[in-house]
Amino acid sequence: MEHVLVCYATRYGSTGDIARIIADELRAAGYRVTLSPVSDAIDPGDFDAVVIGSPLYMGKWLAEAREFVSRFRNSLKSRPVAVFSAGFTLRERTSNHLTAVDEALGSSVKLFISPISTGYFAGKLDPDHMSSADRAIVTLTGAIPGDFIEPDEIKKWARELSALLSGG
Repeated sequence: MEHVLVCYATRYGSTGDIARIIADELRAAGYRVTLSPVSDAIDPGDFDAVVIGSPLYMGKWLAEAREFVSRFRNSLKSRPVAVFSAGFTLRERTSNHLTAVDEALGSSVKLFISPISTGYFAGKLDPDHMSSADRAIVTLTGAIPGDFIEPDEIKKWARELSALLSGG
């Protein structure tokens, strides 16, 4: 049985929620899974495969997620790695928007690793739990608050990832 590390950075909790759904789906498929924030700096070299997730903030992964990939790049290069991005802007997954996300990943994360799969998931937007600066950005952009997490889409991606990991 393969041991998979599902690690994530999060700003307000959405990415952790998404990572938990992925971890649960991989467990249901028979994998042994460790779920951890990237801030715990668990060495991915102790795992057979790794899933890394981060929200997009100002068009980039959070610094701690980028630093995790950079710090452990040698371990990550020698095993299957999947990545996912989360954010309320991903509720509309147009080709232009996904291209922009891929370019952002390419200029940081994909410099160090070649993911076997990339997931794009909408998150939550709850201004009541945000910093005043982030609330101001929400107001300026006219973003609509709400929970846009789509568990069925996340589970589908996790099942596809499971098939990739098992060679199917």
